[in-house]
Amino acid sequence: MQKVFLIIINLSWATLTWHLTTTPNLVVAPENLLNTIVMMGGHFTFFGVQASLLKLSHLNTALSILLASLYGLMIELVQLSVPGRSADPLDWLLDTLGAIAFLAILKRLKLANRFIKL
Repeated sequence: MQKVFLIIINLSWATLTWHLTTTPNLVVAPENLLNTIVMMGGHFTFFGVQASLLKLSHLNTALSILLASLYGLMIELVQLSVPGRSADPLDWLLDTLGAIAFLAILKRLKLANRFIKL
């Protein structure tokens, strides 16, 4: 039952990410520094959470990072054909760095708290 739940959570998170990043002209905020920081933080966080969910689904760390990163790359490539969107290598880098950072934090938590089973 737990495995099915984790699969559903993973797919739900991936679907939410897909929707938010491939919906045409979704960004309605003006271009400014705050908006840029929020958008960068969004990439970092969304793909960090995705990698964490993959890891909690009992995938190894490298595979969790790879899958999250490849998903980010796929989204960037799809955005090439979505009106009002653009592909940006920096976004993909932030996706990958978020995955790495979140899994590093999970590893630290595991070392600090033996109750988390990774």
